[in-house]
Amino acid sequence: MKKFKNLIKNGGVFALAMLFLSGCCIAEKKANLDEDHTLCEFPVQAGETDDAPRIQRAIQATPNGVLTIPRGTYRIATPIVINNNCSLEMNRNAIFKAVAPMDVVLTIQDRKKPKGDCGGFMRGGTIDGNGLASCLRIRNIYPRYTTSDVVLLNGKNYGLRVDGGCQIVCNNFYAQCTMSGLAGNTAFIINGGDSYYTDCHAVDYTVGFDVWSGGSNRLTRCHSWGGPIPPVKPGEFPEMLKDSVNFRIRKAGSATILRDCYADTGLIGYEIHGAETRLLGCNYFSNTKFKLDNITVIKHTDGRLLVSDGSFVKSAEHMTIYDGCGTVEWRNMFYWGWKPEDNCPGALKFNQQNNAEQPTLNLAQ
Repeated sequence: MKKFKNLIKNGGVFALAMLFLSGCCIAEKKANLDEDHTLCEFPVQAGETDDAPRIQRAIQATPNGVLTIPRGTYRIATPIVINNNCSLEMNRNAIFKAVAPMDVVLTIQDRKKPKGDCGGFMRGGTIDGNGLASCLRIRNIYPRYTTSDVVLLNGKNYGLRVDGGCQIVCNNFYAQCTMSGLAGNTAFIINGGDSYYTDCHAVDYTVGFDVWSGGSNRLTRCHSWGGPIPPVKPGEFPEMLKDSVNFRIRKAGSATILRDCYADTGLIGYEIHGAETRLLGCNYFSNTKFKLDNITVIKHTDGRLLVSDGSFVKSAEHMTIYDGCGTVEWRNMFYWGWKPEDNCPGALKFNQQNNAEQPTLNLAQ
């Protein structure tokens, strides 16, 4: 209060008014290893037409610290890069929205854990590629890095891509496309190992989860589904369901475990090429209103596969449970909608006795 009275006494009324009106500090903060910052400390400068430059300045001024992003929509015309161990705390109503073509809106890279550091993080907010850019890329993080509570919208090629690094913890991500013209993209590209993806959702990306490489990745309670974006032409499948795959494990993705994951409305539920893959408690279902047919629940071309304690629903006339030539073991599986003579590998005994004994299942979502 004394400071404000002195400011007024010395003729600083105008400066004081501007301080309250802008909500921002007049002078931008310089880099300080011991300080956290908020974006309001870094106003748009003369000649800048979007928010990317001031966000980048704020990041550079917060090495090893935490930068807070208040609510609001921020126009991004050039890529933002975090390469100085700055952590990002975004308000749940903060949106980085691409307004010009670029590869990716935000890249977090080259982080090495300092001694005594429990790991960096990105929390909250929305990254909207707006059909012009992919959303978020994480590169070369050693170890560990936590990302949580993030929405990824309309990624041109992908929502989240992880390259290299290890011990990345990805919790409660929601990746969705809401616009047409993005068919062929992927919600989550995993190209690194020893990481954890929990409670992540992929909605209307052509491929939900694609494990390119890396050992010992764990996907838990992840859900991939599509259909809301309409067909390009009347009478066709919805745009994002053409060539759709809910979960894909490539040959270089070894020792991958999917636990309690849900493949929902895709032409291929689980496409497995990896050296060692386990599907534990995983389900498949296709929403009948999207009229998918010729569905393959599991396409398996290589490697060892364990399928256990899952549930697969037949909701289309032409539907194959397993198409493959690899080594596969089945245990304790539930099947709904198949006929007693159908081959349902690993089915529990009561399922094999008489289909009429099974409870009635409502296939509507």
